[in-house]
Amino acid sequence: MATQKETGTERLPAIPEEVTAQWLESKLGHKIKSVKMTRGVFGAAGKLFFDVEYEDDATDASSRSNHICVKGVFDPVMFASQPWTVSMAQREADFYSKIAPTIKNMGFPKGLWGGTSKEQGIAVMSDLIREGCSIPPEAASYSVEKVLDGAEQIAGLHAQFWGKSEDDYPWIWNNYGPAVGFMVGQWDTVAREDRRIRLPEYLMDGTRVNKALEIYYTKRNPKFRTLLHGDTHIGNVYFTADGHTRFLDWATFHFASCFHDLVYFMTTMMTVEDRRKHEMEVLDHYLETLHKFGGPKLDRNDEELMIEYKRSFMPGVIWPVCPKDIQSEERTAVLSIRIIAAWEDHKVIDVLEAQA
Repeated sequence: MATQKETGTERLPAIPEEVTAQWLESKLGHKIKSVKMTRGVFGAAGKLFFDVEYEDDATDASSRSNHICVKGVFDPVMFASQPWTVSMAQREADFYSKIAPTIKNMGFPKGLWGGTSKEQGIAVMSDLIREGCSIPPEAASYSVEKVLDGAEQIAGLHAQFWGKSEDDYPWIWNNYGPAVGFMVGQWDTVAREDRRIRLPEYLMDGTRVNKALEIYYTKRNPKFRTLLHGDTHIGNVYFTADGHTRFLDWATFHFASCFHDLVYFMTTMMTVEDRRKHEMEVLDHYLETLHKFGGPKLDRNDEELMIEYKRSFMPGVIWPVCPKDIQSEERTAVLSIRIIAAWEDHKVIDVLEAQA
């Protein structure tokens, strides 16, 4: 994996037209003959895809790719309306330049370069689709086997960083929590929009929901702290050419409770019925794999563990109020249903209020 450290004061491209062959050449470290943008995806994070032809053959093929994805905030409208997206772009660039080279037991897109500036964060990585990988459709659901595979990946990351915190990595702060709080703060207005799914009556109270979220963030059990991917919903999942479950979009990694990653992934990947049927199987597999990779030996018969597990469903709160320019209405509706069903099953609001 070829990566560079953050650029600091250098101005980085802010629109697609500024991602030129010359700029890419300066970051990838190889002479470029031509570059062609093949497609772009815009939203909370912009993704620009390029075919690259190099001047000569590289002695180390692993240090470059002919098909790349350049990720950052490339939409001035998004930059103005959702300024928090810049911090997430910067965080993903930091992941590829500072954290990815150290990870041992988890797969992710091959990083080629990562850098930040005051108003931008850019990560250059391989183009997964051109590598034969596939991305889940907007509102898909998958078998327990796919979920168990992903749970192993999550356990591999968590085991490596178990017990670590911001004290060990002072530059890693929780940028995910403020983004969630920003969206949920508008609950009383947004959750009542006509296009949103109908919520249970007790969830129509924005004050109560926001208070529960505050309890979640202030009462997390440090016993289960580790480094998280942070945003493991189905939209940040991909499947390798040989069918393995992996995670992309590393824009919100931070230190917090391990179960956040697990329950968010499982709940959004499966139908409500399948999650109910296989939930404890997935949890047990995660705990076993966590220990296998060097993490602690934990058991779900521990009441303290299960309280932390149940309260960790709370971050899914963003889906009933997810902005329409960030996720499709189809995905927002389906995942809202799955998340709310999990809240009902585990009485998440009640569990959190009992900790107030």
